[in-house]
Amino acid sequence: MSKYLLLCCLCFSGLALSLRAQTHSVPSIQKLHITDTRSHSVFGVYVIHKEKSWLITTTDIDGECEFRTDWFAPGDSIQFQGMGYKVATYTVADLKHLREIHLEELNFLLDEMTVSSISMEELLNKAISQINKPIRNQVPLCRFYGRSQYEKITVYHDRALESRREFGYYFTSGNVRCKNVWDKAFRSYFIPTHSARSLNLTNDGSDTLSPLYITTEETRFDAGTRKIFTLMRTVQLYAPLFSSLRFYEIHPMDSDSLDYVFSFQTKPSHYPDDIRISCKGSFTLDYATYRLKNMTFDYIDYQLFRQVILTDRRKTASPFSTKATLTFGYTPEGEIYIRSCHQETKWKHDLGKDFILIEQPSRMHPAFGKLIEKEAFYDYEYLPVQESLQTQTMLSKIHVIQRNPIGTYEPAIFHALPILLDNEKAIADLNQFKDIEQQFQENSEKTYYPDNYINGFNGFGGKGRADKGYQLNLRTVRRQLFELFPLPQTTGIAKPD
Repeated sequence: MSKYLLLCCLCFSGLALSLRAQTHSVPSIQKLHITDTRSHSVFGVYVIHKEKSWLITTTDIDGECEFRTDWFAPGDSIQFQGMGYKVATYTVADLKHLREIHLEELNFLLDEMTVSSISMEELLNKAISQINKPIRNQVPLCRFYGRSQYEKITVYHDRALESRREFGYYFTSGNVRCKNVWDKAFRSYFIPTHSARSLNLTNDGSDTLSPLYITTEETRFDAGTRKIFTLMRTVQLYAPLFSSLRFYEIHPMDSDSLDYVFSFQTKPSHYPDDIRISCKGSFTLDYATYRLKNMTFDYIDYQLFRQVILTDRRKTASPFSTKATLTFGYTPEGEIYIRSCHQETKWKHDLGKDFILIEQPSRMHPAFGKLIEKEAFYDYEYLPVQESLQTQTMLSKIHVIQRNPIGTYEPAIFHALPILLDNEKAIADLNQFKDIEQQFQENSEKTYYPDNYINGFNGFGGKGRADKGYQLNLRTVRRQLFELFPLPQTTGIAKPD
């Protein structure tokens, strides 16, 4: 009889274990919608296991969240903490009967002044409202300009092949709306007046590079390529806050700063059809004004100016990996602009026939040499161009000067300017070929490309020109431009943050 009872107990125990295993094999998911007392969705609410101080999840931009309840006991406490809201606490058992939770706003009475909190959704909307695009350019025009600085270091097989520091003008259309998919009406030009430019060396650093560019079906490179200005425009068009938030996962971040800090990442389902960049990073909003202060990209892959009609031989992913940091300023009228940008591009693949794009590497075989292009830009001021100078004629002058720049090397100028990129190793590498000061002197007042680089293009209103007249025409147009815009001065320049 005892054996029979023991057998029954074992069978019953086994059945109980089997039922328990089956129960736990199906996760119990709790879905909740978090709102304020006005039924507005609350973004960025922390869902925390109170006893163990675990962060379980956070609400998305629609105030939604979900998590497994079978990980916790029915009596465990779950807290909902939103910035500017009173903490709400429920047991796991209580939550099973709820679908929506309302958070109560915090209000403080300080020195007869009432300070009311702001939800994450409201905060982000306030930031977006200050990033307006005032007009849609119908024709290309430059609406703003200012003194600016540009630097670039090209590295191949961990050796610097070029270093350039330039100071001059930056002309731009501003943060205008995109006219069409190719953004043809937008313009952005950097024109140096002074330059400390090294020689361009070959891939092994043993000689000077000639020619400086090649464009064929199999081989493409351009020593003078500048990716930073394309990136800056991409940010203006597609980055978080500059475009719809629905394309991004956005979450608040813990920070020692008093400002608001958020992380972001493109939702894979929206790239590249709905949004033209795939990226991950963070941005900071000013605590008092809610204005965007800075934005950092851990990576950014962009489809601006790239053919995205896919075939078996074309890829949407970039052949290079980019990371960048930007800071922002605002004009007295409240228009946002990019004050500074630091960018680093690492090449993963050669171009060949697999990648169709305008951005080209600074050297041939970039993947083989692990090519790295470091760039930096700083805008010291952002001034409106007089309406009388916002013309197609003025644009043509700016365009032709920017296309083949000239800069004078004056050591005192560059000793006064801050260094945007750490160039100590680059200068040591380039000194092995020839004294760097001698290189700077050789490139003083010298055009970057040879005359035939823009053969058949003049930009001066005529239909053609001989190459021998290019240098004279270029200097004539520079003089005309600088008569209208006095030469930039380095005195009184504040060091970039």
